Amino acid sequence: MWHVRAVRSLAIAWLVGTLGLGLGLAVPACKGGPPSPAEIADRAWRAHELVVAAGERSATCAEAGAAMQHVFAEHRQAFVDGLALDRDRKKLEQATDYLAANEDRYKDLETRMAGLSDRCAAEPTVVAVFHMMESP
Repeated sequence: MWHVRAVRSLAIAWLVGTLGLGLGLAVPACKGGPPSPAEIADRAWRAHELVVAAGERSATCAEAGAAMQHVFAEHRQAFVDGLALDRDRKKLEQATDYLAANEDRYKDLETRMAGLSDRCAAEPTVVAVFHMMESP
């Protein structure tokens, strides 16, 4: 009987310790507050890059559209947040230094998007994803 109680006590201690550790890891993330405008811009850029890369890696435009839709769905919130940043003049001004420092990165992505758009201009799913990226 004592063995069962000891094992149960150890299991409860492990569970409490695990939950405590999990909560301890989650609390610092909450203390950071909302993302900065630069972080929002970076996440939006990264989401665009992931969608375009999914299309570029695909063998056909039909495959590109499906892959792009999947990646867009996974990162939709980054597009929503990026669009909100574009519409908030004050926050956009706060991201100006970051955007200027990464101008080449954005130009490269724009070139890649244009190439993919040209290659798959007749594929409705690719065209639809590009529209969703503009208005998530």
